[in-house]
Amino acid sequence: MTTNAEIEERWVEAWNDLFDIVGERWQVDCLLPDGLIVDTETCKGWLQESAYQGYCLKVEEGRVKGKRGIVVLRFKEGKSI
Repeated sequence: MTTNAEIEERWVEAWNDLFDIVGERWQVDCLLPDGLIVDTETCKGWLQESAYQGYCLKVEEGRVKGKRGIVVLRFKEGKSI
């Protein structure tokens, strides 16, 4: 069973990855696994909520609406992406 500390570590690491990609840019779009495109604040909430639902998280730079953005993935432990 995943501990609260492990859950918090998941979303904090995902937030750090998000901030590393965003850097000094403004209005960076984030693509969620369901195809929804959101702003970074909404993405942060989604990442935290997903971690508390037991998901592992992956945040990476990708193309969103034809420009540099953030692509996020979530998966259960032991499952492949």
